[in-house]
Amino acid sequence: MWKPRTMGMALLGLAAAGCGMMPKEEPPPKPFVGTRWQVMLELPLPGEQPYVRFGDGRMEGFGGCNHINARYLQDSVGTRFIALSGMSASKRLCDPAVMATEHRILEILGSVSSYTIIVDDMQMSGSAGSLRLRALPPLVTR
Repeated sequence: MWKPRTMGMALLGLAAAGCGMMPKEEPPPKPFVGTRWQVMLELPLPGEQPYVRFGDGRMEGFGGCNHINARYLQDSVGTRFIALSGMSASKRLCDPAVMATEHRILEILGSVSSYTIIVDDMQMSGSAGSLRLRALPPLVTR
């Protein structure tokens, strides 16, 4: 038979144990605008990795061989809708495998219609497929 003092101690012990099981709070997502987002590839390319950065209605970045630019329109009500237009790239020639990867990245970016950000990861999706991106630390300038 439980005595009131023993029962109270048991409940206190359960409450304390439950606190340790509480999920840790996730850090807030990185901001869409101003963050440098590296394209996560199954096999990294030699040299600088592809990335994009969004701000003031413009996207700029690097596709693995060429610098890329586009305009974008983003929703203003939180539905995570996005549309890119006027995409252009410099005309440098690189290794055919790098060029093929860059072409595929541009194809997907040209079709994206939505994005989701969870902490440091962003998923951009559209009719041509999806890209997984990871936030890069800010560049340090001296």
